[in-house]
Amino acid sequence: MSQALQPAVVLVADRTLSARYRVLFEGIFATAQTTQVPEVMMRRLLAPPAATEAAGRARTVPLGLRRVESALAARTPLGPDDVVCTTPEALPRLLGPWTKVVAVSSSDPLGHGMSNTTTREFSRGALYTRVWADRLMGEIADARRRFHFRVIAGGGGAWQYVHYADDAARHAVDTVFEGYFEADGPDLVRSIAEGGDAPAHHRSRDGAADRAVPILGPSTMGMIELSRGCGNGCRFCLMADRRMEHLAEDTILADVETNVAAGAGALASSSEDFFRYGAAGRRVNFDRLRGLLARMQAVRRGTFVQVSHANITSVLQLDADQLAEIRRLLAAEPDARYLWVNLGLESANGRLVHANGPGKIAPFDPDDWEAMALDAANRLRRAGFFPVFSLVLGLPGETVDDVRRTRRLADRLAQGPAAVFPVFHEPVRPDRDGRPFRLPAMTREHLDLYAASYEVNFRWIPSLYWDNQKAGGVGLLRRTLAQALGRAEIRLWRRRFRRLAAALDAAESAVPAAQNT
Repeated sequence: MSQALQPAVVLVADRTLSARYRVLFEGIFATAQTTQVPEVMMRRLLAPPAATEAAGRARTVPLGLRRVESALAARTPLGPDDVVCTTPEALPRLLGPWTKVVAVSSSDPLGHGMSNTTTREFSRGALYTRVWADRLMGEIADARRRFHFRVIAGGGGAWQYVHYADDAARHAVDTVFEGYFEADGPDLVRSIAEGGDAPAHHRSRDGAADRAVPILGPSTMGMIELSRGCGNGCRFCLMADRRMEHLAEDTILADVETNVAAGAGALASSSEDFFRYGAAGRRVNFDRLRGLLARMQAVRRGTFVQVSHANITSVLQLDADQLAEIRRLLAAEPDARYLWVNLGLESANGRLVHANGPGKIAPFDPDDWEAMALDAANRLRRAGFFPVFSLVLGLPGETVDDVRRTRRLADRLAQGPAAVFPVFHEPVRPDRDGRPFRLPAMTREHLDLYAASYEVNFRWIPSLYWDNQKAGGVGLLRRTLAQALGRAEIRLWRRRFRRLAAALDAAESAVPAAQNT
């Protein structure tokens, strides 16, 4: 029987992050769901709870919390039983008068994430990211009244607490921590745990990639971190003003070995631009990237590596042989047929993209943006990748002609295997970077673009999802059930598009009638 734990610092993620995802697309799909999907289906199929040991220690943990755990171990006197990563389900048994700090990680605690707000606008019910965060924070607030510990909120969604302070108070958050943890996070947590002041908001501006140490246990989805920051200045991105820094190869390899040893069927790279690993500035360094991937391949033992994000300009700096070599080094046996890469296209109007992200197209000409996107898609396909493009509707300065132009470009991108995901503009600094885009602002042109993009996705995403799950070791039953749910969601999306089109057409026809009277 495991010894009872009485940790001073407890690390926990909300239920959308604290789940047994085997491949990256599972996590993306699950976090976009609303309560229209029954909770029993979420917890049994889409986001099953992460497993814990008998004492309450989580077996897999989101990578961000693993980084916090390893930094506290390396840079504070706190020992392995003083800092424990757990799950929402096991949290109550770890809390008591010995608890000094509970640190919570969430990617979207208030439901303001750009992809998720788009889903919320089209769907009935509330986002599970918010529902489950509300539930977890309510449980923590109840325990805090009894045990008087401090609550720190961090993760990719921490910015939401800064701009929606009433929700931070409702969630009993003492300190909002923004940024990477290694630079000043360990000292802050130690100070709070020892009874020091807990600042309402702490923002670490140091990327601290050189201070990242290997994780102490496996990460959710086999996530491994390659680089931090981006620096392209996109107004809707947290990484806009953070220059890109790269983790040391030995740290990355240690994280790969930890995940593989724990049985990960797939790995996922964490970087705002995968192809820029090892680069100084925006010029890619193929030799550094190839060298890292070759070392990773030697210790991966059959797992394949998923690429999350990349920039179109980085793809265009690599020739056909280089892209094919990278694809070979990411592969496994049996290989995933659809190794996807997410590229931020945002709009066909390069001038509009440049205005909202000054570094995104550099050093290329914004007037060539459409041709660049088509070239990148074709290069990736020939090398064996599956391109996935994101669009942003409602960018500040967008015109109807921009939307029509983007629709035409999306149609051209879809002439081969591809996916196109439009999302609504959601500035991470609402007081500075423009207004969020919402369904009432949608025009018929927006809807035509959105519906056409999703028809592309309906054709390709089910096969991609099945393929990635199979390569990642997901069982036949779970894959089959996920496909059935996907088909049901396709029918719902098409019904939503038809209803919205009818409403928009009725509204447009009513305007001339009103003018005539």
